[in-house]
Amino acid sequence: MISDHADAYVAKVSGERVRRSELGTKAVWFFRALLLIPFVLMGPEVVSAIAGRPDGIANVSASVADVLGTSTFLIFIMMLAVTPVHTITGWRWHVILRRDYGIAMFATAATDLTLAATTTGDTFPGTVLTRVGGHTFLVAGTLSTLLLVPLVVTANRRAQLWLGRHWKSVQRLTYVVWGTILIHLLLLFGLGTVFLYAVAVSLPLALMRVPWVRRWWDSARRAGTHRTLRIVAVVVLIGIFALGYVPLAHELADKGAAAFVQNPVRD
Repeated sequence: MISDHADAYVAKVSGERVRRSELGTKAVWFFRALLLIPFVLMGPEVVSAIAGRPDGIANVSASVADVLGTSTFLIFIMMLAVTPVHTITGWRWHVILRRDYGIAMFATAATDLTLAATTTGDTFPGTVLTRVGGHTFLVAGTLSTLLLVPLVVTANRRAQLWLGRHWKSVQRLTYVVWGTILIHLLLLFGLGTVFLYAVAVSLPLALMRVPWVRRWWDSARRAGTHRTLRIVAVVVLIGIFALGYVPLAHELADKGAAAFVQNPVRD
């Protein structure tokens, strides 16, 4: 009888683990699918430009920063959110998304840089190099993209084994990229809403990366202590994060929808 109860309990626990694993796998693929959004939104305009249709290049020029630029930052923020979510909840199913979102961010940023450099001649006249070099905010944006290269190249197990203890040092370039992106937005928008939104989404993620905060939270979560304090802190952190993320996502939805129907919003 005891053996039967034990077997039933083991089967129940195993079944719950399988269900959680399946749910986690589906969630991972859902979040991966979201990475296609910026390319889907820009697709019609890019095809139109390649086909040489009237206003094709002008439409891409008008949309690229709003759609791909904003998408790049939002993807970056989602990548940065992976570790804090793990610290707060203990979940691990989503950790693989850190690499996926990092690679997707580079792909989006590189596409943004390429299209911006080749289609914005009217806005920033001159050669590709003078367009970038003649505008400080473009230099900061380009530097952010270039700094992603070593991060993407080393975002695999083989590179981690080859670099050994130096691998984490390379990955810390993420924080440099974080800084150059904020500088890019500050130079582009000044102390306006977009920059302030970027700061708002960054603050909670930066706070949860402070070593002693991360250690305290991890210890409290494992021990099951300070629950009320942690709940209040989560509500505050999510609220601050949402203050920046929601308006940026809303802007992407508006500008992206306009780009998709090839009627971009021209500022």
